[in-house]
Amino acid sequence: MQVLAQLSPSHWTALETLFAVMLLLAVLAAVGGLLLRRVLRKDEEQNRIDAEQIAVMVAGKMVARSPEEGDRLSLKERNSIKALIGEAVLALREQKSWTGRRAIETLKVADPALAIDVFADMAEAKRAEADRAAREAGVALRHQGALTLPSDTQRALTLFQQAFELDPRDAQNLLALAVVQFRLGDIPNVEALIAEAGSLAQGGREDILGLIDMFAGVLNVRGGRLDAAIEKFENAKRIFAAIDEPRALVDALMALASAQMKAGDLDRALANYAEAQVLCTKNDYQLGLAQLHADLGLLLQGLGRFPDAEQMLLKSFTIAEQQGEIAIAAIAAANLGLLYRETHDLDRAEKTIRQALALETRLKHKDGMARGNLNLGTILFEKGRFAEAASHFQKALDLYEEVELPGLAANAVYNLGNAQRALKDDGGAERCYRKALDLFMAAGDAVGVARTAGNLGAVSLDAGRFEYAAKESGDPRAIAMQTRNLAVLAHKRGETSEACAKLKESLEICRTAKAETEALELKVLMGQFGCEAAELDSGEKQRA
Repeated sequence: MQVLAQLSPSHWTALETLFAVMLLLAVLAAVGGLLLRRVLRKDEEQNRIDAEQIAVMVAGKMVARSPEEGDRLSLKERNSIKALIGEAVLALREQKSWTGRRAIETLKVADPALAIDVFADMAEAKRAEADRAAREAGVALRHQGALTLPSDTQRALTLFQQAFELDPRDAQNLLALAVVQFRLGDIPNVEALIAEAGSLAQGGREDILGLIDMFAGVLNVRGGRLDAAIEKFENAKRIFAAIDEPRALVDALMALASAQMKAGDLDRALANYAEAQVLCTKNDYQLGLAQLHADLGLLLQGLGRFPDAEQMLLKSFTIAEQQGEIAIAAIAAANLGLLYRETHDLDRAEKTIRQALALETRLKHKDGMARGNLNLGTILFEKGRFAEAASHFQKALDLYEEVELPGLAANAVYNLGNAQRALKDDGGAERCYRKALDLFMAAGDAVGVARTAGNLGAVSLDAGRFEYAAKESGDPRAIAMQTRNLAVLAHKRGETSEACAKLKESLEICRTAKAETEALELKVLMGQFGCEAAELDSGEKQRA
């Protein structure tokens, strides 16, 4: 208000003039807008008229060309065609280009060739845009799937499949599908995907070729094809060295060294590990060092160098924990716990295995949690804490069944049977052994079948079901050992002739199965039980 009070009359005159000018401009703008809209409406109306005239002409030609009276277009069909042609003409108008205007002029004289070419070029350009958009959408879906994978494998699989459908020629989409299928255990499908990805990637990005070779190497290791795995890892090593990708090169070197170690080529394995260590240090690749120390720890443990192995695993755990790499820390802790178990330090073994289990639980890795429970149960069993051991074996069994790993579930339920037997629960032990036997047989694990059948037979012996025990397993060695157990029990009852007969039966089974070690043990038992020397010699003479 004070500012207004200070304005002079001359100031008011200037303001009045300014307001008048602004008002005049607003009126002119409004009038101009109305006139422009009228012009545009008139132009649009004229465009519609032109389009309709052209449409009538073209549609009329279609009617005139009908070979027979009965083929003439109906009014409804004719109007539909007119609408389609009219829409095409308006689309040419909207281009506001010289070519579009020229195409309309040629249409007016019944020559659609230029207009057809215009739309053909437009369609090709839009298809190219659509292909590019599809590829970009595929990449986005692949990224979305990668971030989804740790928490929801099935959802990630769906996203990777959608990415592949949008761009089936992208090797990375196939590689992503292979990763998730590998996680789901569909190995045959993974091998097919990797082979196809390798074909697509030829002549493309070298880093993708290297990753495909790495994956193929892993598959070959899993299939026991170590020579093929080593070849793939060496290919990846050459690729990553050529394109100067030091971290990927470290991974390839460690994978190669691990495969060479499995193949018994210790010298080359150590050389590759040493090269990987130099690269890790030079490039400050801490996670690579963590993995490297973990691998070397296992190598040294296998060589019986337990103190050195312990130091390597401790370094791996420390680096991984500092870097927040929980997965490597969990593996290092688990391997360290198994080392302490092997050196009979069960207290430290229990502590580190519990630590590993806690880390796997944080990660929500069900297979890792299952492994941790199985290892912890084993250590508790060895410490004589059978009830606690049984609890952890049960948890391991539940988790392995949930993630559908029947071979590992067989080990869990077998150990659960051992714990139940130690707790004098023969019924529970028998149920566990029966389930383990089925799982081991389904997995084709002959060693597991033999172990389980022997324990199942022992439970049957404990329960006094002698005849049943000898028939429980189809494995010759297991049957021989069960028959031996019957002989031992008969000898304890004072039935020497029965014991000798069972030992002789067991011996014949071992000879047929060429189980020389077990046969030697049986001969010793026959001597201890006072079986006649003729019984010992008869089999040898028959074989001679």
